[in-house]
Amino acid sequence: MLKVILAQHIEPQFLSAPRRKIRNASELAMAAGVSQVSASRLVRQLEAEGFLDKYADQLELVRVQNLLEEWQAAERRAFKEIPCRWVIPGHGEKSLESALREYIAGQSPQDSPANHADRRSPRVCLGLFAAADALGLGFVHGVPPVLYVERIEAELIQQLGISQERASQADVYLRIPAHKESIFRAAVEQNGILVADALQVWLDVSNHPSRGKEQADRVRDQVLRPLLSR
Repeated sequence: MLKVILAQHIEPQFLSAPRRKIRNASELAMAAGVSQVSASRLVRQLEAEGFLDKYADQLELVRVQNLLEEWQAAERRAFKEIPCRWVIPGHGEKSLESALREYIAGQSPQDSPANHADRRSPRVCLGLFAAADALGLGFVHGVPPVLYVERIEAELIQQLGISQERASQADVYLRIPAHKESIFRAAVEQNGILVADALQVWLDVSNHPSRGKEQADRVRDQVLRPLLSR
């Protein structure tokens, strides 16, 4: 829901979300595809913590830097991560991208984001540094790619050409997010591959030990600066 509110200030190529004025919780629920109860709860919380401009004619966030820092802290443990190895040694990021294109191209219409209630195949999208590269924001190289997956299924693992066995030295990490809709519905398409949005990349890499701060700074400077000045 926060991504829907913030979307007006982020270019569409960096975040997929409706871009319209959101005046109240009812409109937020409709735009975000969530229940009225969930939207009302978020709006009340934002108001109570001083993150909403009470004089604006729409849901307008203020103190965005503080809000994102709190969001960042909450995201640090909001996932389960599984290390994997290539079945065929020597495969790299291009092989993963090719496998992802084939997987996404083979999904049925019921598996599209618009039909998330009827989806059968797990959703997938690139995350963290691999997503930053795909968005044209890459700064750090040589880090094993992270792939967000909705759930682990044997068929998906096989299609990607990876294995969970003997993966102490990971080639790829599969990350199962706790807040799945926030990840997958905001993902953008780049060359036939779904990629985590720039805001999500910033949230994820900021405290990563592999030069995450430098990568986060680039995303902030090139995408999020209009937000963080609010």
